[in-house]
Amino acid sequence: MKRAGILATAVILVFAAQAALAGNKQLMSEKMAEQDLKRNIVEAVIGYKVKSESRLGLTEDPSYKAETKAAAVIKGIKIDKMIYDKEKDIALCFGHIELGDVVNVVGDLVRFKGVTVEGFGFGTMTQASRPPLMALRAALVNAHDELAKLLVGEKILSQSTMENFILTKDVNRSKVCAAIFGAYVPNPGLNSPNRGWGWDESGNAFVKLEVDARKVRDVLGNLIIYKGPNILEVTGRGSQTDDLSDNPGGMVRDSGSKTKYMSIDAPTAPAQ
Repeated sequence: MKRAGILATAVILVFAAQAALAGNKQLMSEKMAEQDLKRNIVEAVIGYKVKSESRLGLTEDPSYKAETKAAAVIKGIKIDKMIYDKEKDIALCFGHIELGDVVNVVGDLVRFKGVTVEGFGFGTMTQASRPPLMALRAALVNAHDELAKLLVGEKILSQSTMENFILTKDVNRSKVCAAIFGAYVPNPGLNSPNRGWGWDESGNAFVKLEVDARKVRDVLGNLIIYKGPNILEVTGRGSQTDDLSDNPGGMVRDSGSKTKYMSIDAPTAPAQ
């Protein structure tokens, strides 16, 4: 009996040691996902400023760069669900905010009545799991730019020279500068039909954005005159690897917790 008691004590100590080794990686990944959710809700509710420049002439070194910026004080965001993929160390957070009066990105007061905005965010502390999440964010930035081009327009600079039937110079550049609020990702749920985000078979990411064109303003705050459909949708794309650079890279809840453990279909590389 004494030996059995010692063995039982040893087993308890082993389990206690394993629990102590759980560490803070999951907690940090979930914190990142929560912060990403808040950023995405701010961009949807308050809005964002987007600026892009493309150099795509046949005799230029092609390049495309888009930047977005959002800054606001916001409160009232509620976390609805946290999903965590243990194998990939990827956290996916869902939440919402119920809106009242909001000052948007161009300083206008917008009065919402009982409007609820939903959002999601990702996070990981594991380097191998970051490429698909970075591609997803790149796709969202690209979608922001595509939406601005569709609504506000873009400035095109074109210059070509031909000598003796040979193209010697070809410049094809575009610039965009706009402020947009109210854009949202349709069907954001992980298992939603026609989900508005994800990855294709090659691992490239896509994000769809929808917006009510009647609410969009340009960067100077002027209401845009748009005569097309009221609800517009664009799709942004993002890649995990850079083929053009020198260095290509590539819901049951626990007690007191909103975390649900399940697999997330992010196309990560096998763990080394």
